[in-house]
Amino acid sequence: MKLILAEPFKSLWAGRDAFEAVEALEGQVYRELENRRTLRTEVNGRGYFVKIHRGIGWGEVAKNLLTAKLPVLGAGQEWDAVNRLHEVGVPTMTAVAYGERGNNPAMQHSFIITEELAPTESLEDVSLNWRNEPPEPRMKRAYIAEVARLVGMMHRAGVNHRDCYICHFLLHTDTPVTPDDFRLSVIDLH
Repeated sequence: MKLILAEPFKSLWAGRDAFEAVEALEGQVYRELENRRTLRTEVNGRGYFVKIHRGIGWGEVAKNLLTAKLPVLGAGQEWDAVNRLHEVGVPTMTAVAYGERGNNPAMQHSFIITEELAPTESLEDVSLNWRNEPPEPRMKRAYIAEVARLVGMMHRAGVNHRDCYICHFLLHTDTPVTPDDFRLSVIDLH
């Protein structure tokens, strides 16, 4: 078993089974599948994203391997990717809790909790109306250049984002966005 808890979860879950505690968290559910759940919750007024993996079974493992894809067995891959991106300076989420238990890789129970990045807007949402209201060309080129830079840094660091779409690049909106001054962060690194 692996368990890493930073505050506030270290204090909040002291003396409790962290796997039971994470399953009891409530909030806005973003994805609910048979073996995976993603939700946003709040603790002490701060937002967090929670991903719980409950094992994918040997059938899914075999299907992935037969299609030349490594299966996502649990939260460990995202935990490792978040830490690696921090090491090389790629802006991403901050993980505050991680747990993994079970020796059977197809049936592991695991979770990762990350601090919410806010206020932000996905590049997908930013670009939704570009056909009718295109941004100034300089701004569009700046977004493209920054996405390319971040993806290049990720790949040079050995991180393969299995779901690399513009919806997983968040634009920070806490300050005015200009072609010369904006910040993007990469999310959803499973």
